[in-house]
Amino acid sequence: MKKLLLTFRFWFALISILIIVQNMLGWDDKNLLLYFTTPPLLFANEWFNINWSFSGDNMLLFAYVCNFVTWYIAGLLLDLLLYRLVARKRNIYRNFK
Repeated sequence: MKKLLLTFRFWFALISILIIVQNMLGWDDKNLLLYFTTPPLLFANEWFNINWSFSGDNMLLFAYVCNFVTWYIAGLLLDLLLYRLVARKRNIYRNFK
């Protein structure tokens, strides 16, 4: 549990869930926080409006899933990068001893 709290995956996913809950509760009535914190939705919003005929609920469900997946993957990439940097640093120090 202690290791989980030290990962970017956990914190990015938690923040994503908090943004989704805030949107579901209606505190973000224009969906600005949801769309501005989800880069794929921010850039693809016009394309979705032209090419897909989603109802409002289906579009929000897609936005929620996209938000969570985007930030989980971003956290995973940061965790992998940090792991590699730490492993490389440890390997360098072992070679000098």
